[in-house]
Amino acid sequence: MRKSTVCLCWLACCMSIMLVFAGCAKDEVDTTGAIYGIVNDADSGEPVSGVYVVLNPGGKTTNTGSDGRYEFQNMEPGQYTIQISKNGYKTNTKRISVVAGEEASGDMMLERGEARIKLSIGSLSFAKGETSKTFDVMNVGTSGSVSWSVTFSEPWLKVTPAKGSTGQGKSSTVVVNIDRDKITQDVTANLLVEADGESMPVSVSVQFGEGEGGGGDEPFDKKGSCKEIVSCDSEVKVEFLSCVKNADVVEFQFMLTNNREDWQVWFNRDKSDAVDDKGNSYPGYYTKFYVGNSDSFVTNGNAVSFLKGVSIKCRVVVPNIKDEASCLQRLDWQISSSQPWNPQVKKITFTEVKW
Repeated sequence: MRKSTVCLCWLACCMSIMLVFAGCAKDEVDTTGAIYGIVNDADSGEPVSGVYVVLNPGGKTTNTGSDGRYEFQNMEPGQYTIQISKNGYKTNTKRISVVAGEEASGDMMLERGEARIKLSIGSLSFAKGETSKTFDVMNVGTSGSVSWSVTFSEPWLKVTPAKGSTGQGKSSTVVVNIDRDKITQDVTANLLVEADGESMPVSVSVQFGEGEGGGGDEPFDKKGSCKEIVSCDSEVKVEFLSCVKNADVVEFQFMLTNNREDWQVWFNRDKSDAVDDKGNSYPGYYTKFYVGNSDSFVTNGNAVSFLKGVSIKCRVVVPNIKDEASCLQRLDWQISSSQPWNPQVKKITFTEVKW
């Protein structure tokens, strides 16, 4: 009898332990949520397959199946923005909240019609110390102007202008500023650009870092060096940021701040050559120059806009660097023309750029 009692006690203890572990496992599952949705045609109500779905922040993507369904699992709780798009339809966006242990509904509608606006980028990333970046709203429609507006809710964000109208084939530049006095950690947010029944998000991420608030610390972890930079104009500030070499490719970054009125510049890539410390030359037509967050490098026919008082990060990529070289002794970035004002010298010169 005593033996049976001991066995029963032992069995009860085992069941209790199993229940505790099951509870723990359940708690672990409940720390994340999920998004399930179906995309339907706004006119017919039928499911739409092959819709491209983007989730921000995070940049996760997927496509709807033949039944119009999509899903994102194991999501951290928080606020997200879903953007859906497909050729022949207008882009649509929805804000959604993910709660631990719950399934959020991502059901959305797509309205037929070609998109009339396009954004130059889909995200803005602010490194330590950076406070200002830009993106362009482009009218890609076939007729007329498009009115648009930018909405957001975060107090540390400022957008200029918050609304406007852009003519056919034209673009409008939007400046996004960060008030770092109002943040105490890394933060993310989404701007929504709404126009003509469309809604497109721009995800914003800001790296806080130590030493914020005017402490005098360097805002970037600098790599490499530059002995001297001769700007094209006394009112155009150029500050070296970093330089790295990967295999035979050198990339260096700098910050350009235009302190005069808004400025449109055409650069001459072909004449923007470089020479290393061993006398090897690098023709400009192989060198790539990027402005801001654009993935497209500047060509001779492209104009670049620099707004007054706005700092823009630029980078130069020089391929085929010789093994014996230890630095770029000189690199000239030539300016072919500009408006509405001309610089004092039509080039920016970098001397002894080391990696």
